[in-house]
Amino acid sequence: MMEDPEKDFNIVFRGDHINVTFGPDFETAAAPQSSPFWAAVEDACKQYGCNRVLIEGPFPKRERESREIVESALRAATVAPRLWCALCLHDYEIGERSELFKTIARSHGAHVKFFSDRDSALAWLRSNPVE
Repeated sequence: MMEDPEKDFNIVFRGDHINVTFGPDFETAAAPQSSPFWAAVEDACKQYGCNRVLIEGPFPKRERESREIVESALRAATVAPRLWCALCLHDYEIGERSELFKTIARSHGAHVKFFSDRDSALAWLRSNPVE
């Protein structure tokens, strides 16, 4: 498990996926492409040879600008080859911003889907190929 209280997220390998959990005060850096968050997820994917990632927890409090969403989606797409990423964010309604993130990531080879239910997120993640 990777844990850094200053970053307020935990990363655990669960045998068939990387599980990332946000703490209640999680905030990504203003420049998501250089964020320690995505670097830590990438390190875990490499360490465990895993391209399935479940990200869950409360939605970060600060609303992102479109530019930040695009930068974060581009960075997410570089985390692992053929990344499958399920985002299960509490108190978040899927809308234009999540569609933008998903579309940008997909255009760069990553499969991303947003969920409100952890079991559905895991079922989707596990129904996709391990590579």
